[in-house]
Amino acid sequence: MRIWSEQKGRSMIEMLGVLAIIGVLSTGGIAGYTKAMASYRAKKLADQVQLVVSNYITFTETSNNRNEMFNEKVINHILLPPEMINEKGECVHALHGRCQISRNSDGSDDFVVRFGDLDRDICVYLLTLPYNGYTKLMTVNKVGENTVLSSGWGTRFTGVVTTSEAAKYCVDEQNAVRWHF
Repeated sequence: MRIWSEQKGRSMIEMLGVLAIIGVLSTGGIAGYTKAMASYRAKKLADQVQLVVSNYITFTETSNNRNEMFNEKVINHILLPPEMINEKGECVHALHGRCQISRNSDGSDDFVVRFGDLDRDICVYLLTLPYNGYTKLMTVNKVGENTVLSSGWGTRFTGVVTTSEAAKYCVDEQNAVRWHF
């Protein structure tokens, strides 16, 4: 009778060990990917705000008629980048929330940029951007999903806002940040 002393293949314990290692590594990878995507979206949102403001400044410097900038065609074709306009013609920011570009509702000539449907971390991030010192006024308030984005004034800021200051006024979800220029 012959006895085989050579083993071929892997044992079940070895396979379970390999699967456990792969599981741990993939969990860490998914967490890192999620964090990187959140950071990317926050920066993309900040870039969108900056682009709208830059387009506004360029338009006002080259146009003789400031009232033209409140025309819907000017807003949708000059001030807003194409990726911020959805198929219904509505303004949507990088986090798929609502945004609005308009004249101030109080009748003044303030150019107002509103970004809504923001969570607390993004709200704090936007309120503490370095170019916020150039605005006349910034506000933050909680805006419900079915509420008009321009409703409510919330907390007002002028000048640069610190992170601790912003954290006090940004709630867990449904924040709206408004810049007046």
